[in-house]
Amino acid sequence: MIPEGRSEEFLEHARRAYGDLRNPYYGFFADALNDNPWKPLLRGFEEFLKVEDWTDRTDDVSFSYVLEPRRRSRSVWSLWLSAVGPYSFLTYSDAGNELARADVVTGLGQGRPAEEARIIGMLRAAGLTLLSAEEIEMTVDFHPPDGRFPVSAFVLLFGESDVPWWHGS
Repeated sequence: MIPEGRSEEFLEHARRAYGDLRNPYYGFFADALNDNPWKPLLRGFEEFLKVEDWTDRTDDVSFSYVLEPRRRSRSVWSLWLSAVGPYSFLTYSDAGNELARADVVTGLGQGRPAEEARIIGMLRAAGLTLLSAEEIEMTVDFHPPDGRFPVSAFVLLFGESDVPWWHGS
């Protein structure tokens, strides 16, 4: 269930970042790249995880990472941290597999790796909201340069590519 008013909350943060949502300015992300506000959070993750930076510096407006347990594991977390607002998107799946809607992590699950509780706690302590599949799939009144309209909240908050499981094979 999507919290009431979430769409408007997303748009409010987006207006501050992009300016005009019908003619968005992406330059704000260059500033965010220069002084990544999530550096302290990432250093904390590095204490117990391998952190691989997957940030697309040309088409996205988020920092993206693969978080891998230091112990031997087939599964990894994919994490997006928005430069638009205090939002994160976290998934957990086997490395190399295409992401599926069921891979989205919004809270502690039964039988999950111990690291996951720590990741979630650190994201929340950093003031980030973990978004659900429903939240990133909802459409918003935003006009990216490629002319698509409307688009998903994922495009607004994280980047050009759209919801990860929408481009599966």
